[in-house]
Amino acid sequence: MLGADSPLSPATTGLQNLRDLGGTPTQSGARVQPRRLWRSENQTGLGAPVLQALIDLGLTDVVDLRTDFERAGSPSPLRCLPRVRYHHHSFFREAEDDRTSILDRALPWIGHPIEDLTGDETADSYLGFLSDRPDSVVGALRAVAGARGAALVHCAVGKDRTGFLVALALALVGVADDVIAEDYARSSAAMVDVVRRLWADPTYATEASDIDEARLAAHPATMRVVLDHLREVGGVRPLLRDFGWTEDDNRRLARHLLEP
Repeated sequence: MLGADSPLSPATTGLQNLRDLGGTPTQSGARVQPRRLWRSENQTGLGAPVLQALIDLGLTDVVDLRTDFERAGSPSPLRCLPRVRYHHHSFFREAEDDRTSILDRALPWIGHPIEDLTGDETADSYLGFLSDRPDSVVGALRAVAGARGAALVHCAVGKDRTGFLVALALALVGVADDVIAEDYARSSAAMVDVVRRLWADPTYATEASDIDEARLAAHPATMRVVLDHLREVGGVRPLLRDFGWTEDDNRRLARHLLEP
């Protein structure tokens, strides 16, 4: 994902799917500033030196998109760090789900019944985050917008829930669909290692541990389907406005993410 000499590289942090969105271009020519928006998988098992290194690199806010069930079994070590604000915004209506259904929905490449909106099962599962928990989607975006430094968005593997939220954040500040899809696809290279580590965590142990790489991959076409669908139903910003996202929220997000 990153060069071996990068301070956020797997060799340095132990996180295979961690990256800084800094440098991402918008359609207006502005770019996302470094150390404003990071994304990764869960950080279970990170040692104190790595945690301190993340703080030293500018981490100020953590946006955890996992369920209460996941957090209880596999808590983030970033949750109690000094000077780091922890925000929890689950993308599922947890009271309605048992352990199996939570894992099936949290890891959509396992395969589970979902509403067919686009003909792409993975895209449909992402769109379900918005219909199920628009409050959490808006809350997570506001957490990013209000971060004092680097906001780290994460879920279990850093591809699905994280990919959807990051896509929305980038779309809101004017990043083109193809660029968003390209960033989403960068997670593919890490998925086998990330999922192998995930299966070793009892919280995520499941019978469906024999998953082929094609289903694990972050296909750019999937993210394009998501963004196309959101445009067809009115556009990202107007749609989020219906759920409470305001123009002031959008200005704050742009001020936080984009270079002056």
